[in-house]
Amino acid sequence: LKLETRGSKFTKFQELKLQELPSQVPMGHVPRSLSVFCRGELTRLANPGDVVTVDGIFLPQKVNDGYGVRGRKAGLMTTIYLDAQNTVVHKKSYEESSLRDSLTEEEAAKLDVDLQRVAMAEDPIGILSKSIAPEIFGHADIKRALLLQLTGGVFRKMEDGMRIRGDINVCLMGDPGVAKSQLLKHVASIAPRGVYTTGKGSSGVGLTAAITKDSMTGELSLEGGALVLADRGICAIDEFDKMDESDRTAIHEVMEQQTVSIAKAGIVATLNARASVLAAANPLYSRYNRHKSLSENINLPNSLLSRFDLMFLILDIPDVDRDMALARHVTFVHQNEGLEERQEDQDSDDDDEENTEDNDKSDYDEEKGVVSPRLLREYISRARRHEPVVPPEVAPYIVEAYVSLRMQDRPGRNNRSTKSGDQTAMTARQLLSILRLGQALARLRFSDFVAREDVDEAIRLTHMSKASLTEEESEDGKTTRREDVMSRIFNIIRDYSTTSNSPNVEMKLAEAMVIRKGFTVQQLQSCLEEYEALEVIQVNQNRTTIHFVS
Repeated sequence: LKLETRGSKFTKFQELKLQELPSQVPMGHVPRSLSVFCRGELTRLANPGDVVTVDGIFLPQKVNDGYGVRGRKAGLMTTIYLDAQNTVVHKKSYEESSLRDSLTEEEAAKLDVDLQRVAMAEDPIGILSKSIAPEIFGHADIKRALLLQLTGGVFRKMEDGMRIRGDINVCLMGDPGVAKSQLLKHVASIAPRGVYTTGKGSSGVGLTAAITKDSMTGELSLEGGALVLADRGICAIDEFDKMDESDRTAIHEVMEQQTVSIAKAGIVATLNARASVLAAANPLYSRYNRHKSLSENINLPNSLLSRFDLMFLILDIPDVDRDMALARHVTFVHQNEGLEERQEDQDSDDDDEENTEDNDKSDYDEEKGVVSPRLLREYISRARRHEPVVPPEVAPYIVEAYVSLRMQDRPGRNNRSTKSGDQTAMTARQLLSILRLGQALARLRFSDFVAREDVDEAIRLTHMSKASLTEEESEDGKTTRREDVMSRIFNIIRDYSTTSNSPNVEMKLAEAMVIRKGFTVQQLQSCLEEYEALEVIQVNQNRTTIHFVS
């Protein structure tokens, strides 16, 4: 017999390797894998890293005839594969999908109403950030940063082919027990393409790409690692500090150029890895040592640190009020959360009317101020359709803000961190990160222009990332508590008043100064009310000018 090519009809063919989901692996087992053969229009529907449901027929494939030495050595005479008949891809990327495709008209209309309610609320970004891991107490600014990372800035490709990345990279570093890993797992589950790995359990090849031998053809082929699988998604890397130095260098190219270049075994290729990196690490001595400088504690190279747009330092400082609130929150979660679903299962035999009421449960809980994960995903997917630009009137403001931040970090200032050779000083990359964060904030407002408020909020987040350090400082071996927030805000406004030789300060100017230093508008308002009651300052009726009483 020989193949008659002229009388044959050729169809498209693709072999997929299907692997079990981690949540469905039997106890103590390794995830099982299965070959799937796709033909015709079923090819190229799924990409590596997708979660899919495949319908098909189990069929045996002959491996050998069982004769001779080779046949006996080979073991099984047949292997089982799945002949695919239908493929459904779950969790599509933001660009491809809209949740509306899988919903009925009534559900889609209801989702639109909830989305409008969130968008028209007083603080939509606050509501959405609260909905990221709501069972974890506090970390409001970190959750805000993670929301901005999910949204991302605008990717730009210049006429000459140069690319400017829009993805935001975040690093969480802090003491043990501040819920870093829990936040990473939650973000990886919300993102449409989220890959979670740990530092010790992944090598440089496992993160970028490996060369393998194709079982069908026997040729060498490239297999993408975690960063390539997380293309247009988020790659969460836990225990970042425990990675080997040689493996960590593989991430450098991905974080700035967003590609993986391979030149191995005669294969020269460049793979796309447009992933946002979310890393979690412990300080060098497992807990932050206050007697050493920031750079000595972090133990990561400066070339890697400058690639992170935001680096949060989370310190576990004993504080009676905070500890009390945290303990109450944890006990409340253990008392109430998760029990409602079990009660619903028990009451499922009740009347149909009650069941319809349960189905009408809103995606936006106004009482708690949180939204469901599917509404959060839909909101982000719509926000990502906007591509905000920086208008001419805001550009000088960003330049001025960046220069003033650079001046604060210059050597020679009376600053502990610069004396000890701080690695996290402001670089030109930080200017790009402020722009990216501003674009992400504008997207969440469904706007096509970056506003001044977005830039102020972006600068505030960069300040807040090191706020844990400035809460307490050790001098001469003694730990002294710094002045409270109200006093610090008051001092900022008073210093400006004395330098300008004027007892009056405009409210807009005061707001901009205070936000740029890492405080919120609410804190400014409460500070003004407190000092007004003490008759130190006066605010006019329109609340546009602050006057210092001499």
